[in-house]
Amino acid sequence: MSATPRIAISLGASFMGYATHAGFMARLQSLGVRPVAISGSSAGAITAGFYAAGLEQEAIRQAVLSPRLYLSFAKRTKWIWHQFVTVYRHRHPGFLDPTGAIAHFESLVGTGNIESLSNPKLMIALSDLEKNATLFATRGHLATAMAASACVPMLFSPLEFEERMCTDGGIAHEVPVDPWFADDGVDHIIMHRITQPQGKPPLMLHGRLLDTIAASHEALNRQILTDRIELARLHGKKMTVITTIHSRPSPLFPGRLKERYSMGEETAQKLFDETLSKLL
Repeated sequence: MSATPRIAISLGASFMGYATHAGFMARLQSLGVRPVAISGSSAGAITAGFYAAGLEQEAIRQAVLSPRLYLSFAKRTKWIWHQFVTVYRHRHPGFLDPTGAIAHFESLVGTGNIESLSNPKLMIALSDLEKNATLFATRGHLATAMAASACVPMLFSPLEFEERMCTDGGIAHEVPVDPWFADDGVDHIIMHRITQPQGKPPLMLHGRLLDTIAASHEALNRQILTDRIELARLHGKKMTVITTIHSRPSPLFPGRLKERYSMGEETAQKLFDETLSKLL
């Protein structure tokens, strides 16, 4: 193992959590932390893609705070036609057509492929609905992988990536790290998770149903996280898990993304002060 640990950072799935992740990465970068690899699922895949593509901090900040990002996932939806005609042509349809997100991400990161990125290396988790398996993408069209990994099931239709119909990478791998266990170029794995605080239950039935689904998913994620920590130990990897806790962002209040960005910065500062400053 090298004197300075080679760090890999994984950014977890979280609805509209890309601003929080961006603040987290921006602060680490300003503190001199340079990961050799970065990965992400869902919102984490978006931020990881921006970072690996080499966008400047301010460009990433503007991208994740802009309503254009989340609106791009609905921009090309043919309303009514999509909901009543197109959905019946696909085995796993979603309420919205997310193809507009691919074009939006291309306008920011270009039309290149994941394998062209090496500083840091990038890995994006996607869920293959036909093979019922997770795809850890380290090659293929970057913008498509970013968009597909963020396609929440039922809300967004899956996207084709490398001839596979893919959707939300956070379904089975909230914070994707598995391939790094066997990577001799990685010493220390950092997971950045985003969770929501306990509060009063939603008033409306649909809100309570969604809250139940979210709670069930969190229970699954925690068990998987426990397993991953043990696997990291067995493979001789150090693993640090740090969490930012805030209420779930809403498309109705885009201005609050600035607050989430700042909270990500605070989490990164805490990580550096308590752990990384002793290692670097």
